[in-house]
Amino acid sequence: TKATSGINGAETKAQKAKGIDDTIELFTSDTLKGGAKKPEVVKVLCGNSGIDVDWLVEKFQLDLSLVARLGGHSAPRTHRGAERFPGMTI
Repeated sequence: TKATSGINGAETKAQKAKGIDDTIELFTSDTLKGGAKKPEVVKVLCGNSGIDVDWLVEKFQLDLSLVARLGGHSAPRTHRGAERFPGMTI
């Protein structure tokens, strides 16, 4: 499976470096508003999202430094690389 648009994460190092104000709570709220049916799963996925994105960057030396705001998100949190198709880095 490919993350064609990038990978979402809240409170990541890339966001902090760019001065992006985002929180796990805001990401969770956005996800639930988007129609997620299992709040307990949303809480885990959103809660771990930032440290998971940071782990991918560090473990695999990925460039996910481009951060964009996509539909349904209240803050820029979709992390991408510089590849032609954003998710190809992942």
